[in-house]
Amino acid sequence: MTGETFLVRTMSDTVETDIQRVLTIANEILPRYGMKPLSFEQLRKIADGPFDLFLIPYIFAKEHEKDHNLGFNEAKRLEIRTHAMEIARKHRFDTDPPEFIPGIKQSLKETKDAGLRNVLLTTGGRRFKHQAMENYGIGKYFEEIVDRDETYYAKEQGLYYLYRKHKLPRLRIILLSGTASYIRAGNNAHGCKVGGTELEVYTVALSTEYSYNDEETLRAVQPKELIRSYDELLPALKEQRLVN
Repeated sequence: MTGETFLVRTMSDTVETDIQRVLTIANEILPRYGMKPLSFEQLRKIADGPFDLFLIPYIFAKEHEKDHNLGFNEAKRLEIRTHAMEIARKHRFDTDPPEFIPGIKQSLKETKDAGLRNVLLTTGGRRFKHQAMENYGIGKYFEEIVDRDETYYAKEQGLYYLYRKHKLPRLRIILLSGTASYIRAGNNAHGCKVGGTELEVYTVALSTEYSYNDEETLRAVQPKELIRSYDELLPALKEQRLVN
C-alpha cells in the first residue's frame, strides 16, 4: 500500500483513571432512576464512552425495546449528560488533570519512530486535554485530536473525518481501542469510500485492566487483532506487515 498510516488511539486507552471515573458517574446516576449501582464487571459489559450512549438503553430499557434509536433522542441525551456533568464537577473530574496509563509515552514514541501518525479519538470535548497532554510530555506525539464535534452521533464519523480532512488517494487507519463500539465502528468503516479515498481500517483490540470492555466483549466484535499490552502492539503490526 502507498499512502499514510494513522494509528488512532482512544482517550479511554490513554487515560488511566477514565474507566474508574465512568464507574463513579454511572453509579451515581443510576440511583436517581431507582436503579442499583453496577459492579465493575457489569459496567465493562456495557460501557461505551459517552454516558448517554450506554445508559439510555439501560435506564430506559422498555422504551428502547420499542425504539432502538432512543439513544439518539436529543432530550434523553441531554438529560443523561446533565446528570453526568453535575457529578463530574462534584468530583472535580473536569478540572483535575487525569493520570495516564503506564507505558503510554513509550508506546507513542515507538510508534511515531516507526513512521505511524498518532491521532487521539475521543467522544468527549477537549476540556483540559491539550494542556494535560503537554504537562505529561505526550502532546508532541499526537498529530491531532478528533473530538466530540466529529464523533457526536457515531464513532464512524471520527474516522470518516480523518479521510475527508487529509484527502489522500489512499489512507490506512490502525484503530487501537479497548472499547467494543470503537472496534465495531472501525470494522464498519473498512472497505467504504469517502469521496475518492479508499478506507482501510485495521482494528486492534487492547484488553487490559484499564480497558472499557472486558476481553470477552472485545472478542465478540471481531477485531482483526487482540493484544494485552502496548508492548505487543508493534510486534503484532510488524507481523502483519503494517509497519516496517
